[in-house]
Amino acid sequence: MTDTFDPKSSTTSSIPLNLGLLLMLSALTALAPFGTDVYLSAIPVMAQDFSVAVHDVEISISYFLVGLSLGQLLGGPLSDRYGRRKLVITGLGLFALSSVVIVFSDSLMMLWVMRFFQALGGGLAMVNSSAIIRDLSSGKEGAANLIRVMQVMMVAPLVAPIIGMLILQVSNWNSIFAFLAVYALLLMALFYRYLPETSPMSVNGNLLKSYFNVIAERKVWGFITSTCAAYAGLLSFITASPGVLMGYFQLSETVYPFVFGFNVLAMVLMSRVNLRLLSHFHSRQLIALGQGLQLLSSSLMVAYILLFDQHTLFVLIPLTMLFMGSHSFVVANSISCTTELFPERAGTATALIAALGFFSGGLAGGIVGHFADGTPLPMVLMLLSACLLGIGIRGLNAITLRTVASNR
Repeated sequence: MTDTFDPKSSTTSSIPLNLGLLLMLSALTALAPFGTDVYLSAIPVMAQDFSVAVHDVEISISYFLVGLSLGQLLGGPLSDRYGRRKLVITGLGLFALSSVVIVFSDSLMMLWVMRFFQALGGGLAMVNSSAIIRDLSSGKEGAANLIRVMQVMMVAPLVAPIIGMLILQVSNWNSIFAFLAVYALLLMALFYRYLPETSPMSVNGNLLKSYFNVIAERKVWGFITSTCAAYAGLLSFITASPGVLMGYFQLSETVYPFVFGFNVLAMVLMSRVNLRLLSHFHSRQLIALGQGLQLLSSSLMVAYILLFDQHTLFVLIPLTMLFMGSHSFVVANSISCTTELFPERAGTATALIAALGFFSGGLAGGIVGHFADGTPLPMVLMLLSACLLGIGIRGLNAITLRTVASNR
């Protein structure tokens, strides 16, 4: 990436979606997994410093996810109206500032509040990643570009806990959030220098009307609920994994990131499979495949936990890997199908589906935390419940659409 763009003179038609821009968008999308995963190993240490239970610090993940949802809900339509570039830079600035405040936090309440604002900025920025891809590509090409971004982005959940663990070995948990601040500032500098304006900025009207126009389209409901269910399962696992892996299975904070990383590797490998299958199958078929695999794996997990008194990671981890690996089948293809329905409102549509997804994940993670009993049971029950809801509502929506079409 050697050219510097002039955002005032660039036009969408002249902007290449090259490797450099795809990598930048991947790094931007990685704000969410970095924000949730990089400090997982430090949660027990943070709980000791704040003199609270581990569960109280884990709740900060839910606050982060709620802030991320709100940031995306605001950022999508604002970027459609005022441009992607402004929202990316503004959101990254807020993320960096909040991260700095967390470095000096001395109370659990301050951590919760700043995690919310940190995520708010992250949501304003990262929602533009999918919208920029839709601005510059469409159809199967757009879906493939989205999966490529997700492939690179998926490295973040793999390396984030390891980075957090390494920082914790040489410093304290505060330095982990200093790392997040530096990461956001570097991204802000890159996007300021290299990101052109890609949005046609042709959408007017208030924010609520923009969202109403998206929600009023019945075809999008199945994609939204599928994404919400997938994120509910994914983020329930992320929220509960410190307590399950380091608590129930007694993994050390050094080993935990590597066991957690097996699930991320599964996501990376399955996204590669997803990309290859796109040349032979439609995105809707791949959504169904992903949900079927998640239903199978979560059902087996629940049966294993309920029917056996002694549990081992040699059984549980392969099943969670299958569940997490299928995540990209559901989410990438659902987002691609959604943005295809709204080419002029890609930011709004992307914001809505992503925000509701992260909100569902935060809600599901909070429920798992509330019912935590020291065993994996609440976690695996949530994985199964989320999967059943996603499949059920998507199927009901498909039946409704066919009925409406036949009555015309």
